[in-house]
Amino acid sequence: MRLERASQQAPRGLEQMLRELGAGDGGFGGTSFGRGEADLAEFLRACADGEDAAKVAPGFVPQTIYWMVDDAGDAVGMLRLRHHLNDHLLQHGGHVGYYVRPGARGKGYAKQALRMALERLRAMGVPRALVTVDPTNAPSIRVILANGGRADGQGRHPQTDHVVNRYWIELSV
Repeated sequence: MRLERASQQAPRGLEQMLRELGAGDGGFGGTSFGRGEADLAEFLRACADGEDAAKVAPGFVPQTIYWMVDDAGDAVGMLRLRHHLNDHLLQHGGHVGYYVRPGARGKGYAKQALRMALERLRAMGVPRALVTVDPTNAPSIRVILANGGRADGQGRHPQTDHVVNRYWIELSV
């Protein structure tokens, strides 16, 4: 499995994977494409634009979107890597969010993708990463713990009041 930075060149199966994600799944927010608000080209352009601080909407932070691509070249998941945190992300969202499509779950993709994301954050100079997770998402909690996550209480989404568990992962060597 590899992480492939989002671009106008979509990996095989990406469109179907985004349709499966729809408005969101397991605490991972959906996409404008999955909700029917943008076509695929518009969505892919927005993914690339999200890395540019000058193009990010107020209240959001720059982020890099990656596709999880299996050895056969098929999209099996998606990862959001936020370059830094704002007050909202400190409570709900964190540095990394990941989604694995239902048919690819249980194969270690999330664990491997989070490990790769942590390496990228370390290379960016981030000393520790925050990952948040729905308290009922036991598989994701196992992924975070396997990558060195240490529990740090709970956070709440400011608009929805949705509760998440917060985990910090030390990145300094």
